[in-house]
Amino acid sequence: MNKKIFFTFLLLSFNLHAQEVKPCSVNLFSKIYRLNPTQTLSSSDIIYQSNCPNVVSAKIGQIISNSNGTVSSDFLQAEIEKEFKDQPVVLSPRKTTLLDLGTSLREQLTEGTNLYFLDTKSLNNIRSVGLVEGEQIHANCESCSTYGEKSLKIDISSPLANTVRSLWFTSKVMAKVKVLKAKRTLSFQQKSLSVDDFVAEDIYSLSPENVLTTLENINYYKPNKTIMQGSVVSRLDLQAVNLINFGTPVTVVLKNQNINLQRSAMPTRSALFGETIELKNANNKTIAGKVVDYNKVVIEL
Repeated sequence: MNKKIFFTFLLLSFNLHAQEVKPCSVNLFSKIYRLNPTQTLSSSDIIYQSNCPNVVSAKIGQIISNSNGTVSSDFLQAEIEKEFKDQPVVLSPRKTTLLDLGTSLREQLTEGTNLYFLDTKSLNNIRSVGLVEGEQIHANCESCSTYGEKSLKIDISSPLANTVRSLWFTSKVMAKVKVLKAKRTLSFQQKSLSVDDFVAEDIYSLSPENVLTTLENINYYKPNKTIMQGSVVSRLDLQAVNLINFGTPVTVVLKNQNINLQRSAMPTRSALFGETIELKNANNKTIAGKVVDYNKVVIEL
């Protein structure tokens, strides 16, 4: 009788053990596009199908979310076994690749330009774009060659299954430009500026046409308002200073390929850098030249 009970107990133990070690399966997306490069992903962003316990799925999601580039199934398998020794897991496909959606949009729509896609948001209430093996992504946007917030469509097609699904997004198309920032606070009372007042930095801008991008001839300008330290400087923040003052004689340089003569003349008005101004020479004859420096005008012959 005791032997019978013992063998019955042993048989039940084997059956329970067999149930415990039955493997579960996890099908991952082969490519996952983050809407933000630093975005944290959940297991639902990463796993296409699963019959594994939630704790296993959560662990897989955590490992992949904390990764970059391509994650192999062999690596995942080894990491999962460390925590779930009694739960075999079958993973597919062989690798999962993490990508940035904004980078993909640039590669397809604006590659070779200084235009980038930032702050991309889904109109379908999704946090990421997951593709299974064999699927391809194609972006469509008619106005993404200009700055501003744009609407765009992404088609995800599977040539083998002959299917297409579409997703809609908004994204800010911005220009990457080298700008100049104030190295220190610049007062509107300054009489002029110098190259030492600025530091160069790359930024993304929706209105790059206004930002200051060069320091050429900066000493002929002054702030028209106080510019705080670290601020991106716009050309609208600056005004040219008077290089020529009415009533003060100026040097006139006569230039052509063969001669370079200097004369003195009297300006008929005050003038800024780059302006064309009329002057009276010693014979009271009116001449015109371009303002190039303090009290200096050039006439190209």
